[in-house]
Amino acid sequence: MSVRTVLGDVEELGVTYAHEHLFMTGDWAVRNEPDYRLDSLEAAVEEVSAARRLGLSAVVEMTPLGFGRSPRLMRALAERTGLHVVAVTGFHKSTYYSDAHWLHHYDVDEIAGLLVSEIEEGMDDLGLVGPIIRRSPARAGAIKLAAGYHRLPGDRLISAVAQASRRTGAPVVTHCDKGTMGHELLDALAVDRVVLGHIDHNPDVGYLASLAERGAYLAFDRPGRIKYGPDSDVVALVEALAARGLGHRLLFGMDLARRSYWPSLGGGPGLSYLLDRFVPRLTAAGLGEVATAALTANATAAFALR
Repeated sequence: MSVRTVLGDVEELGVTYAHEHLFMTGDWAVRNEPDYRLDSLEAAVEEVSAARRLGLSAVVEMTPLGFGRSPRLMRALAERTGLHVVAVTGFHKSTYYSDAHWLHHYDVDEIAGLLVSEIEEGMDDLGLVGPIIRRSPARAGAIKLAAGYHRLPGDRLISAVAQASRRTGAPVVTHCDKGTMGHELLDALAVDRVVLGHIDHNPDVGYLASLAERGAYLAFDRPGRIKYGPDSDVVALVEALAARGLGHRLLFGMDLARRSYWPSLGGGPGLSYLLDRFVPRLTAAGLGEVATAALTANATAAFALR
């Protein structure tokens, strides 16, 4: 098994953040929220380099089609810093795409075929906005699917993502709005591996344990973003799930998808926070081995092609 990065396949990822946004270019951010405009290679190099000095080895870059994903910049960042970057194909919530977008009109097999080509042949430099596809040498390594708050995406999109996952062996990585729809996504997709993103925004230990017991990976991305609750809440979740023998299902990230989160652009807490501030809290709580596994072995297992 190997993990597909933008510079090629690797056997192990090392210390991995499972949910990040390093680049969101184009006019999407300008139209919707300028704080989402992440288009500076130099700022990304600065952010990543600081975290690399603390041991960061890889990130899963979760910017999907239609949100200014940039294979060119991801490759440049990987080459400049030595970071392994796993890119995604797939979609955010359907409501973010105009009625004219092809995802609302193509059939299941057509959508699945486009996703498969991004994993096996190379991502389109312009995010499949068409009509001409310009293949990057960078290939996607995972497929994104987003649920709304207590709302699944349409059956056609779910079926296409599931088909693409089965055809390529790539995992499905999800957006779970406010931590909802975990079981519903697992039921609907019925694929080998699903990474449930933002799932710690629903800090119900019983609920999270029931998802992990079904084989889902739980991607916790709240650390450092105190507006969603204190880090102590996440530490308590990790401790409770580890006590149930479910530490092997945990992943960590930060989801720093705003300029105001990056010290290089005048904000915070920055990519270094997870390794510099949060992991030491887990270690102090006797959860150092759980943290190490979540950042290394669990991540490689979650994102390897099968």
